[in-house]
Amino acid sequence: MVKIHYLYDPMCGWCFGATPLVEMMYEMTSIQLVMHPGGMIKRREIDSGFRKMAQSHDQKIALSTGQVFSQAYHERLSGNESIILDSYITAQAIWVMEKHYDKGFLMLKSIQQAHYQSALDTSNPNVLAEIAIRLGADKHHWFDLMSAEGGHSSNAIQKSHMLMQQWSLQGFPSFIVEKEGKYTRLPHAQFYNNITGWRALLESL
Repeated sequence: MVKIHYLYDPMCGWCFGATPLVEMMYEMTSIQLVMHPGGMIKRREIDSGFRKMAQSHDQKIALSTGQVFSQAYHERLSGNESIILDSYITAQAIWVMEKHYDKGFLMLKSIQQAHYQSALDTSNPNVLAEIAIRLGADKHHWFDLMSAEGGHSSNAIQKSHMLMQQWSLQGFPSFIVEKEGKYTRLPHAQFYNNITGWRALLESL
């Protein structure tokens, strides 16, 4: 089995754009997907400059990848509602779903859909709980699990930064193939609208 390390951030638009590619890896029995959170945004309210930058980037991502950023999401970005982004609590929720339910990628995908398509506040622990419960998490124990894993996201993000430095990676998403003790970067940008070619590449690993 080939192991692929996925360096990602839940609040990264390009990672949302890459989700169909990651989903194919996740579904292939010949690949073990290992996810490493990036910690791109420590919990903060975004300002007008960030909102404009995000909308500009989102347009490019949509054109390049075919992923849909909803009208509700764009209206939320361009409106006056306070928006808080938090790469840490979302990464923590993804880890809890991976560790206890083996559904880390599905949690990431659902968080991305909640943020970019349903225009929900994914920095809100209650929103994350609702997503997790829909995926099968025990509603009576979810917050206990999140509390118990409270320090994991910071530690995992620190490890991710070390790996990115070790592998000379500069952004998200990034993919590293681990096979027979060797590590090689997996190119992906040219496959955003070429899922057939992406499958062929993965099958050749």
